[in-house]
Amino acid sequence: MDTPPRFGGNAPQAHDSVAAWFDPLLSERLAQAGFGTLQQLAQRINDAGVTWWYPVRGIGVRRAERVVQWLREQQESTGMQVDLRCVREHGRARPAPCDATPTAAARGSDNARFVSAATEQG
Repeated sequence: MDTPPRFGGNAPQAHDSVAAWFDPLLSERLAQAGFGTLQQLAQRINDAGVTWWYPVRGIGVRRAERVVQWLREQQESTGMQVDLRCVREHGRARPAPCDATPTAAARGSDNARFVSAATEQG
């Protein structure tokens, strides 16, 4: 399903609300779990790894994977690295630092088709 990109065609930025890029139900659940901005969401993913979505009511593995995939596709515009390999494994230190802090990067992007598909399924 094709819908126009939100924010008038602007690319996503780290400080954007999740409500600007995900469907209302998913964004509400992410915000309730404490991930109200894309930066907060990316930081949670980097900190917790593949189980990042556990505190988000009503989200499963497939939707969580699509959210991570979408964030990875937006790394250039958001300036945030999203890497599940940078997590602690059973209490051990991280193999490499992961930083979801935005950097100066911008590009145009048609994100709506992925976001719509990601939030309608699973």
